[in-house]
Amino acid sequence: MWNTLGTYVIRNRFWILVALGLLTLGMAWFATKVQMTYDFAKVIPQDDPDFVEYVKFKQTFGEDGNILVIGVQQKDLFQKEFFYDWANLCNDIEKIDGVEKVLSITKLYKLQRNDSLQKLELQPLAIGTFKTQKDIDSLKQKLEELKFYEGLLYNPENQVTLMAVTLKKDKLDSKARIPLVKAIEDRANQLGEKHQTKIHYSGLPYVRTVFSSKVAEEIKIFTYLSILVTAIFIFLFFKFFSAVFFSLIVVVIGVVFTLGTLGIFGYKITLLTGVLPPLMVIIGVQNCIYLLNVYHQEFTRHGNKMLALIRLISKNGLALFLTNITTAIGFVVFSFSGSSVLDQFSVVSGIVIMAIYVISLVFIPIVYSYLPPPHPHHIKHLDGVRLNKVLDYCNYLIYNHRKGIYGITVLLLLVSVFGAFQVKNLGYVVDDLPESDPVYQDLKFFEKHLKGTLPFEIRIDTKKDDGIKDYVTLQKINKLEKELVKYPEFSRPVSVVDFLKFANQAMNDGDPRFYVVPSVMDITNIVSFLPRNNGGANLLKSMVDSNYRVARVSVQMADIGSQEMKVLSASVQNKLDSIFPKDKYEVKITGTSAIFLKGNDYLIENLIESMLWALALISVMMAFLFFSWKMVVISLIPNLIPLVMTFGIMGYFDIRLKPSTIIIFSIAYGIVIDFTIHYLAKYRNSLKRNDWDMNKAIPESLVEAGPSIIYTAVALFGGFIIFSASNFGGTVALGVLTSLALLFGMFMNLLLLPSMLLSLAKSINAKEEFSTVLVDVEPED
Repeated sequence: MWNTLGTYVIRNRFWILVALGLLTLGMAWFATKVQMTYDFAKVIPQDDPDFVEYVKFKQTFGEDGNILVIGVQQKDLFQKEFFYDWANLCNDIEKIDGVEKVLSITKLYKLQRNDSLQKLELQPLAIGTFKTQKDIDSLKQKLEELKFYEGLLYNPENQVTLMAVTLKKDKLDSKARIPLVKAIEDRANQLGEKHQTKIHYSGLPYVRTVFSSKVAEEIKIFTYLSILVTAIFIFLFFKFFSAVFFSLIVVVIGVVFTLGTLGIFGYKITLLTGVLPPLMVIIGVQNCIYLLNVYHQEFTRHGNKMLALIRLISKNGLALFLTNITTAIGFVVFSFSGSSVLDQFSVVSGIVIMAIYVISLVFIPIVYSYLPPPHPHHIKHLDGVRLNKVLDYCNYLIYNHRKGIYGITVLLLLVSVFGAFQVKNLGYVVDDLPESDPVYQDLKFFEKHLKGTLPFEIRIDTKKDDGIKDYVTLQKINKLEKELVKYPEFSRPVSVVDFLKFANQAMNDGDPRFYVVPSVMDITNIVSFLPRNNGGANLLKSMVDSNYRVARVSVQMADIGSQEMKVLSASVQNKLDSIFPKDKYEVKITGTSAIFLKGNDYLIENLIESMLWALALISVMMAFLFFSWKMVVISLIPNLIPLVMTFGIMGYFDIRLKPSTIIIFSIAYGIVIDFTIHYLAKYRNSLKRNDWDMNKAIPESLVEAGPSIIYTAVALFGGFIIFSASNFGGTVALGVLTSLALLFGMFMNLLLLPSMLLSLAKSINAKEEFSTVLVDVEPED
């Protein structure tokens, strides 16, 4: 079949090139439809109970993550010059298209009782433009009398204030959010420059926008870098221009197919799918290096260019298919995680990897069929003195120092196992940003002075209409707030109780002594007095549903990490269970922060399962290849040890276990196993040529398979290591750890695998183990 395919490709080369060109143009058109995502990745499945609860919460109260926060620490905060400019900044930002409303100490409201109209009117706390210091001092005094605002927008101890900017949802879910946030930043920074003070930004909309902008920028940078680096390596290996040029055409087509596939499925670019274009460049180069190396080896045997190209497909098409399918398995197993974002990553990568396989398998032979036969200097790399010395030294070690190889391997394995036990499973909302990043520093500023800006929500369902109006329920919510205040991780909570206290104070002429929960007799009267906006919605809309059945308690919190979040949530849940009887209330912890951090643990659990699936599937494939459990075990050992070594490095360098690091193992395993397939295929052919003599076959197969293994490993190392320049810690870890895993895999397959085969020469019947295979990976002529 493969011989027929090779002949068909060469005979129909022109029309195959035309078809490939048209298909690439079509994928390029779909690539133009790809959009960035402007939300955190949806990690938890939609049928997860906590996610269902979060959806119910948003349906009742709206988004909890649409507030951008601007903060400043200013010793002259209530002095005329700065306060006047802060007020103007508030007014200017509110006029920006995409801003729904702004709340700050210069733009606060009070409730004023109007007996003639039988209602409480919502009025500005201060009227005017604060032209005199007396106006500002008056506002400050009023602010101190209104306990409702205490601890929410202003911290008097360190003179820190914040401005809460609510953004419109339609802008947040589109690319318009980037210019919107930039417009807000530009206007706020003008104030900072004028008063020589640092302006701080935070809130989920801001963090998401910065993430999206950085991802979009890095896709371009790392795609170009990966192409440049791999081009350099190809030139260093082969030392002629056509090898570089046509290999780059393959990888560029691969990038177009990656973006086109995203467009066809309607997937948006996330932090994870954003690394796919440069990843596909690296994988495409791997195929090109292998095919070019084999083409030159085949040509040197008989000097017939067309025969070499046909055999490039017929003899190596299956081997290349198996190496690509194992690589694809390393990606595709992420679809078992149940996460939509990982499912998108796995589907696109699996499809594109196999597409790149087909493209490289037909494109390289076709273009070289139009070119002259290789010149002697083109195939000079096969006789490279340095490379041959490396392979000769490997053979020397295998035959003379096998015990040393085993000893060093065992020592490294023990040290790695110890380091692996030091790895921590810990995730943060801004986990991938370095501590030097302004977003991270601003987040810590708000945590230090205002307890944080990440939303933590509690949903209270009384199981009956008007249940929230019940005096006992209000007292329970009030008691809950007093308990939440005791947690250092939380800011002051806000709930319907605070609004009713605010209204009760207004009903009693603003007397601060009446900032208490209204009496049973007063609650109904106060609710009837509350003002309604133009849409008829109650002032309490953001805190209670229209039937007064469900209420929320909102808290802002610090980014404490997934482990502390578990402890904190469990502690808060115990408080909730003790205050609200389960037969009368249904109380749930929810909010963006809780869901996001829970997703970290969910991913870790399911990604470990995905990695085990990768190991199982590839092991089954190896079993079908060799029909021998001994060979399966032998082939797995040199590929599992690099993963353990990589895991150990994570422990020693305090690289935490998180989604961006756990995916490394199945990806690296899927690539490293390719080295084993190549070597064992050459080894089997050498056995057949040498009458099943393992002592002759091992050095011969190492010389044949070694160049491709070394070239590929070095090129992949260079391709992955570029990710170390990323702004995201997870992407840095992905690049560095995968690069190291590939190098470890190269050494294990060049030294440990042949050593094990040689040591077991007496106990393994080579003819029995290798003569029967399901498919002949690299058939002899």
